[in-house]
Amino acid sequence: MGSGFIVRARAAVLVTALTIVAPAGAGSDDGAEQKELRKELEAVKEELRRVEQQMKEQQELIRKLSGEKPTAPAAAASEEEQRKTEELKQTITEAIEEKLQPALAAANKTFPSQFNPAIGFIVDTVGSYSRRDKANFEFRSGELGVSANIDPFARGFAIINGTADGIEVEEAGIITTSLPYNLTVKGGRFFADFGRLSKFHDHDLPFVNRPMALDTYVGGESQSDGVEVSWLAPLSSQYLTLTGGWYNKMGAGNDRVSNTEPRDFSKFTYMGRANTYFNLGDAHGADLGVSDAYTPKVDVDNAKSRNLLDVDFTYRYTPLSQAAYRGLVWGNEFLLNHETRDVNAAAEAEATTAGTEAPPHDFRHRDAFGMYSYLEARLSRVIYPGFLFEYVDDLDRLTPATKGYSPYLTLWASEFQRFRLQYTHLDQSPRDDDKFFLQWTVILGSHVHSFRDR
Repeated sequence: MGSGFIVRARAAVLVTALTIVAPAGAGSDDGAEQKELRKELEAVKEELRRVEQQMKEQQELIRKLSGEKPTAPAAAASEEEQRKTEELKQTITEAIEEKLQPALAAANKTFPSQFNPAIGFIVDTVGSYSRRDKANFEFRSGELGVSANIDPFARGFAIINGTADGIEVEEAGIITTSLPYNLTVKGGRFFADFGRLSKFHDHDLPFVNRPMALDTYVGGESQSDGVEVSWLAPLSSQYLTLTGGWYNKMGAGNDRVSNTEPRDFSKFTYMGRANTYFNLGDAHGADLGVSDAYTPKVDVDNAKSRNLLDVDFTYRYTPLSQAAYRGLVWGNEFLLNHETRDVNAAAEAEATTAGTEAPPHDFRHRDAFGMYSYLEARLSRVIYPGFLFEYVDDLDRLTPATKGYSPYLTLWASEFQRFRLQYTHLDQSPRDDDKFFLQWTVILGSHVHSFRDR
């Protein structure tokens, strides 16, 4: 009798719970319905606890009325009944959670603001003096950043940048978050994963200005319209990522290739990159990356190919006991540009401006080399002194290489406000120059990338 009653009681509880849950599983965006849904869930749990207690009391009463004494087999049966009860409770709980999960996920977002993306704004301004070009206050950028998850499978982000030259959508991309086999796909307009510092915004650089080699060979930031696929290799003892990209062009300042006109496949830019990390000890580590960007045909250069090879190496010292405020960074990047160039292009432009006869086209093979190396010490939470050395060949190799020497000092008022002093001596043709900079950068609100470690 007791066992039959218990079975029937458990079945009734299960049917009752599922009956209550079933209509609630449809869910609703209405706030009152979500509150009611939660009340129903609590009521089901309370009913389950009450029926379980009644079952135990009835078993005890039946045992007393029948004068039965618990024996070893009865005790074993009691343990078996308890095990079955626990299994039933688990089954009911899982069924309830499975049916209520979509509705509860929606119920958690009770405030409209939770659907809004993270928004932030960065102001970057620089005061400068040049022995050759005199003084200037430069509003370098007012950058609006927006970022949010789209759904469980992707997130989106956008960077809208306002400068003295106008307003531009600097980035607007979509990134997958749930692809199998450690794959990630990025599409839209974004900074291509080329090299080391070309994928950082100006305010994220460790010094005031972007290295001359990146401005000359990449075109400043590696802004690209296209698609990029990354794969994280499933290695247990080594970090390794492989990235492939396909773009209209690469480089925000690259005006030799159109970013809007349709083209043959041979006129797109294709990029490949491998990046790895080496653990050199508890406080030491190094990043190594190799990138290559290839354009089969560049129209302005007699439809010849262009290849840009990049190797970057970064060493970091981060003492574990003071990782937030102490350390050392040594960053390096080396670029080799290989292409056919019209060495008379500059003379042709000058002749066109002056209204004189332009010299004939003269296409020649040219290799140009550029690099930078900097060392930055982190002495405290506030003080980061550093030194930058630069070297860059002219793309046409018609003038001597330019060298730059830049000591700088970064002062952190907080993680959202930064000052930087920098002096730069340029050894260049036709004459040298000396420059002084004072940079002031602040972050308002949440920002997509903020001040990142370089």
